[in-house]
Amino acid sequence: MTLLVADIGGTRARFALYDQGHAVILREFPTAEFDGASAATVVARALELLGIRDVAAICFAVAGPVIDGRVSMTNVNLNFDELEISNELGLPVAVINDLVALGHALNADPGRAVETVGGPSAIRSDETRAIVCAGTGLGMAILPSLANGHGVVPSEGGHARVTTIDAYERELVDAAEQELDVRAITWEHFLSGPGLVNLYRAVAALWGTKPELLGPNEISELGISIIDPVCHRTLETFCAFLGTACGSLALTVHAFGGVYVGGTVVAAVAPMLEDSSFRRRFVDIGIQAEVLQSVPTVLFAEDSLGLRGAAKYAMRVFSSV
Repeated sequence: MTLLVADIGGTRARFALYDQGHAVILREFPTAEFDGASAATVVARALELLGIRDVAAICFAVAGPVIDGRVSMTNVNLNFDELEISNELGLPVAVINDLVALGHALNADPGRAVETVGGPSAIRSDETRAIVCAGTGLGMAILPSLANGHGVVPSEGGHARVTTIDAYERELVDAAEQELDVRAITWEHFLSGPGLVNLYRAVAALWGTKPELLGPNEISELGISIIDPVCHRTLETFCAFLGTACGSLALTVHAFGGVYVGGTVVAAVAPMLEDSSFRRRFVDIGIQAEVLQSVPTVLFAEDSLGLRGAAKYAMRVFSSV
C-alpha cells in the first residue's frame, strides 16, 4: 500500500510517502507556507512537492483537537476535514491528532530513540504510559495499558491551568496574566516555544529587569551557557514546571508505565534537564510521591516518529484498501 502521510505542527509540516510500510520520500516545509490554503490544496501541493501522482490513502496528523475527523489549527489558518477531503479526492482519508500519531509510533516500538531522565531506566510498555510534547504548543496523550487495548487517547491537558507550588511561581502566573491579558495561565502558556518567551518575560518582571526581544532559541542558548542570568532562571523554572505537569498527568491517568517527554523546546533545554528540578518536581506530588518514584521519565527526540505513527495508523485502518 502506498500512503501519503503528514505531521503538521504549528511551525513545521512534514510529508512522507510510505510504500509497504517504509518511508521512501520525506520533505519538510514551514507550515506558514500553507497558511489559508484548503485541505485539498495542501494535499495537491504535497504530492507535487514529493513528485508523486497517485496514492492509495492519506493520513494527516495535525496539531489540535480532532473531533469527528475535523480539526482547525490555532497557530495558522488551516482546517482539515477527512470526509470533505475524501469526497473531493476520491481517496480514503484519516485526520488524527499529532500526539495520537506519536503514540502509535511509540506503541509499535516503546524503547526506540529514548533517553532516561530519572527513575527506572526502562519504560514498562504493558502498563499505561503518557506523552508530553512541548513545541509550538504543548501536546499530551495517553497510551492505555496492554490490558486496555494499547490504543492512543488524545488529551488537551496542555490547556489546563498551571499548578504552582510557592509564592515565586504564583507571582510568575500573576505577571504573565497581566502581560498576556488573560484570566488563566495554562501549561501551554509556559511550556512551549511561545511559552518560554512568556516565562522569560514574567521572570524579568519579577527581577525588575527590562526583557530583551529574545526568541525561544536565544533564551535556551543564553540560559544553558549562563551568559544571561534571567534566561538561566527561566530555564530552571521551565524544567520545574515541566516536572509538575508530567507528574500531575501521570497521576491523573495512572501512567505508571512511564512518561515520554519531547518536542523541540524540550530538546533545546535537554542539556540541563538531568541536573534541574524536573525529576524532583515530577515525584514530589504529595502522598503519591512514593508511587511516582517508580515511574520512568524518558526523552524522545526522533523527528520522524509522528510520520511513522501516522503511517502505522493508516495501515491499520485502511488495511482492506
